[in-house]
Amino acid sequence: MFGTLFVKECRQILKSMVYYLYVIIFVMFLSSQMGEVITDRFERPEPGQESYGSVNSHEESAVMEKKLAGLMRETEHNSYSTYPMGFYRGVTLNDGELNEIVSIIEECTGKSMAELEQEEQEYYADYDLSTMEGAFQAQTGYSVVPKESLSYEEFCKNMERACEIIGAGSYYSKEKLEAGVSVPMTYEQAVEEFDALCEKDRITGAVARLFCDYAGIILAVLPIFLGVTRCLRDKRAQADQVVFAHKASGVQIVGSRYLANVCMAFLPVLITICIMQMPYQYHAETMGVTPDVLAFLKYSVVWLLPEIMTVLAVSFFITELTENVISIFVQVFWAIASLFASAALAGNFGLHLIVRWNALGATGEFWSQRQELFLNRGYYAAVSMLLLCLTFVLYEKKRREGETLYGKIFKRRK
Repeated sequence: MFGTLFVKECRQILKSMVYYLYVIIFVMFLSSQMGEVITDRFERPEPGQESYGSVNSHEESAVMEKKLAGLMRETEHNSYSTYPMGFYRGVTLNDGELNEIVSIIEECTGKSMAELEQEEQEYYADYDLSTMEGAFQAQTGYSVVPKESLSYEEFCKNMERACEIIGAGSYYSKEKLEAGVSVPMTYEQAVEEFDALCEKDRITGAVARLFCDYAGIILAVLPIFLGVTRCLRDKRAQADQVVFAHKASGVQIVGSRYLANVCMAFLPVLITICIMQMPYQYHAETMGVTPDVLAFLKYSVVWLLPEIMTVLAVSFFITELTENVISIFVQVFWAIASLFASAALAGNFGLHLIVRWNALGATGEFWSQRQELFLNRGYYAAVSMLLLCLTFVLYEKKRREGETLYGKIFKRRK
């Protein structure tokens, strides 16, 4: 019975225009983000290169130097970037507030603002800022050294004061400090990173993470439309009485619907990864590296499938409870909040629905954090199962008693 219902549900989904819009939007989004084959970054670094890129650092000295440099630049222009509730908001301070920030910088560095500005001008004079590469190197390497007597605890207190003045969501919040800072990579670090890229990621693993990073953003929203459409289809067709009278149990009916939606939502992911990984497999072979042909599949199953399961479980539960499209607004809000809640674009997984790793490589850092990713995805797989079980209970209650728990309270079927 379950298998028959599952096949029937898959066929119904294939007849839905919403599903094909889902596929088109997903493919277009991924193509716009990863349409260009990136192979120039898979080259062994050579001694004497002008730049080896950057790496994220959590060292206290690096955090202090980079955060003071950022605060210095923003104070010079009296323009501060903040992200309250995840959305950008530019802040301009009044004279009194600006003087307080200046005093914080001078207290942390032991130098006057004029001295710091002079040092900054001398630093940038050594770079060709007319080119993108020169500007990037200058920006990455610029730092403001704190005074020797400044402890990290005192620095954090000063940054807390700065946050209170600037406003919530600034670059100097506790979460942003814990996320680390970007610092120039040395030749030795670049070689170590390249070796890890070839030996652990085998090239395709690094690209697979980037694929999941982008796909995870759009998949935090798109599946909700599939779930809502399916849950409301019987109501629109006025087939509730027929479905309620079905011999199959509520677990079989709802379970087959849910599983069919999960499989069909994941199908475009499978097809896309088969196409996108091919040029990277070929490039790895040209480098003499044996590619991990299952990397895209493994990362997608671990990374993306629990997210799809959770989004669909939310849509099934809320739509069955309310019998309207409110779950769409709930999920969109959750997705936006999750997207902007992460202080880092690579790592800091926590319990975010959308986990980020917007970096091609950083292999060593990822492998040191991957256990946190597994815990995150396991948590959401469990949440999806819990919501699905609650949907079973809710569906059976409505089926047996004819109740609608929201909107039409205790309205019994005649």
